[in-house]
Amino acid sequence: MRLLCAAGLALLSSAALPASAAQFQNGQAARAVIGQPSFSARDTGVTPMALSLSNGRLYVADASNHLLAFDLSQLPGARDDFAKRQSSGCAVCLVTPAATLNQSVIPGIAAVSVFGKSIAIADTVKKRVLVWRDASSEAALKGPDVILGGAGSDAPISASTLVEPISVALDGSRLFVGDGTLHRVLVWNGLPQSNNQPADAVLGQQNFNSSALADSPTADSIARPVALESDGTNLFVADSANRRVLIFTAADVPLPSGSLVNSASLSGDALAPATLITISAAGLTQSTATAPDDTTQPLPKTLGGVEAVLDGEALPLLSVSPSEIRAQLPFDIANRSSASFYLRSESGDGSVLISNAISVNLLPVAPGLFAFSGQEPRPGMSVHAQGAPVTGNSPAHPGETITLWAAGLGSVVTSDSAATLEAGVPNPQPDAPVRIPVSATINGMPAQVVSAALPQGSIGIYELHIVLPANLPDHSAALLAISQDGRQSNSVTIPVQSTIQ
Repeated sequence: MRLLCAAGLALLSSAALPASAAQFQNGQAARAVIGQPSFSARDTGVTPMALSLSNGRLYVADASNHLLAFDLSQLPGARDDFAKRQSSGCAVCLVTPAATLNQSVIPGIAAVSVFGKSIAIADTVKKRVLVWRDASSEAALKGPDVILGGAGSDAPISASTLVEPISVALDGSRLFVGDGTLHRVLVWNGLPQSNNQPADAVLGQQNFNSSALADSPTADSIARPVALESDGTNLFVADSANRRVLIFTAADVPLPSGSLVNSASLSGDALAPATLITISAAGLTQSTATAPDDTTQPLPKTLGGVEAVLDGEALPLLSVSPSEIRAQLPFDIANRSSASFYLRSESGDGSVLISNAISVNLLPVAPGLFAFSGQEPRPGMSVHAQGAPVTGNSPAHPGETITLWAAGLGSVVTSDSAATLEAGVPNPQPDAPVRIPVSATINGMPAQVVSAALPQGSIGIYELHIVLPANLPDHSAALLAISQDGRQSNSVTIPVQSTIQ
């Protein structure tokens, strides 16, 4: 029986869906991925060529003439309470097919979408999309109501550019168009009213002017969107070149790319396992709360009704406020180079708000030094051997050993080789040295790192003991930085004076 015929797909896609006030944001990441164990994997497996939704199942036709049925109830929903789930690894990745059938696919099926009386057709050859707002009207016999694109590849890339439209989807509220050459999906929040109307959002690229193809898969990249489907809240994108189906979710609150940073370095370009992170978030909650800090209690995964979710896992939280949230990344993410992150907030009446997902770049180490507030380079948080703070009135001295603190130094070596450290739980082991060595420089001169370790009782804050060079010249703001595996931290300033006052 041919389950994936053109009529069949149209019928499966035409069920009435509720309109949603939530919207997609430019450059947002996918919330979940089907077909791969992580957002950065490109393992051999399904190569999706066509999609259809019906009765809570996503039907995926792949290039090897198989029809895979995925039970979407296996994936947690965006508004689910993740703090109550026990998860290991990526809880929103892979998903085992509920059924597999030998089934061929009619080519070009993804280029047509029908919803109610509306029709959208991707005319790939002429680089355009044809839209009939009401195909039952007499006017529809004369041609489409709206034509999008058609300018060709010579025009500057913009919110209305279509170079290779290969897939379309309607959901009763929005129109989605996949462009293979520009590696993106354009989103119109309503059926377009006029020819060449610009899209409202773009997925797969950070802005409307970009057409970059990522070297390796990430949570916010799309290589080739050969098929699209929407249930009114989630957009399913068949990213065939990366052998996966991405699930993008409309959000109530925008979370811009770059909102998540290392709490020490204030850089978000890459993050490491166990890093303390700070998220700039506005409009999600009015709550202000701080977790207990007594070196014995684990951090909560819900604080003030807020959850921070990474790959379907609720992160331990240090504090929550209307503008900023602090959390810790897991230890067990070293096998991924990209992850998906978003925020969830539940109010007292049970209503839930979610942000859009953003992509997080992961590395084994991404060192950052804690510093006081101010303009970069900021004054470093450092103390003398006896514990007194290093300040302008009490500067460090050449040859002296000073103590600094860092985040993002990655995995550590525990005294019990069988022990595993858990994010949000104070280190129960004796001081655990970092696995990847740390080096340091001050004003360009090498400085000896005596030790770099995660102290007993610490949550994500590493301690370093550094010997300043004996021939270090006086300086009111000497620049000190550390490095790990070729990655340098932020620079902090240290006052240095050779004469003891």
